[in-house]
Amino acid sequence: MPRADCFFTHRALTGADEECGDTGLCAFGRNECLGIVIDVLGHGPEAHEVAVLADAYLEEYADLPLLDLMEGLHVKLQGTRGCGASMCRLELETGLMQFCGVGNITCRIFSEENQRIIPQDGIIGYMMPTPKVKEVQLRIGDVVMLYSDGVKEHFEIYDHPGLLTGSARDVVCRVMNSFSKKDDDSSCLVLRYSL
Repeated sequence: MPRADCFFTHRALTGADEECGDTGLCAFGRNECLGIVIDVLGHGPEAHEVAVLADAYLEEYADLPLLDLMEGLHVKLQGTRGCGASMCRLELETGLMQFCGVGNITCRIFSEENQRIIPQDGIIGYMMPTPKVKEVQLRIGDVVMLYSDGVKEHFEIYDHPGLLTGSARDVVCRVMNSFSKKDDDSSCLVLRYSL
């Protein structure tokens, strides 16, 4: 059966984990992989407090369908500074991936035909539109990448030979080392669909 290799990491602007407002999750079920990247508005200890709330929510409710997960996160973070989030759930057997995103998290799929999935505008916890789920059919070998706006949005693979080689962890480390900005927290998640 096909499988997924998934890895997430984040880096605080100041370098201190307790001041990072970016967070995320890679979680595996029996036949699926869930990947989430969250970027709390701003950075520093106050942003980190909201990220901790988001982590606690995800830990408890990660099994929910994406729409319910997004709506629940919105309720959980009401009264805070809010965040952007992108979520994807890949069914390993079929390669069908669902995506739901609100805010400033970039989603790219590197495949025979590279594509971007555009999240909806809004701020989770403050003013969020009714979330929508998009479905994408992945092929073996495809790489899904989610990253916050602390990572340079526009870079092309042909300008960086070897960027997508190796494990999901290898790719994330290259992206973070090459494209993290110097003025915000940064985070990146890579999910590789493979045999």
